[in-house]
Amino acid sequence: MRLPASWKLQRWTGSGYADIPGTYPVAPNAYNRVTFDLVSTTRLRVALQSGPASVGLLEVKAFS
Repeated sequence: MRLPASWKLQRWTGSGYADIPGTYPVAPNAYNRVTFDLVSTTRLRVALQSGPASVGLLEVKAFS
């Protein structure tokens, strides 16, 4: 897998997805952790922006 050029976490608003503000690191061989203020949602989505190659997502952990 290649690293994404960038990524962001999005929450469902009831009618569409909205970005969750935060600093989103892109580091190889590490958990790329983001923290943000508490949000209330029924769905989360990770949006990956590919670079020159295809990218993949290995794992997502969400804690409250």
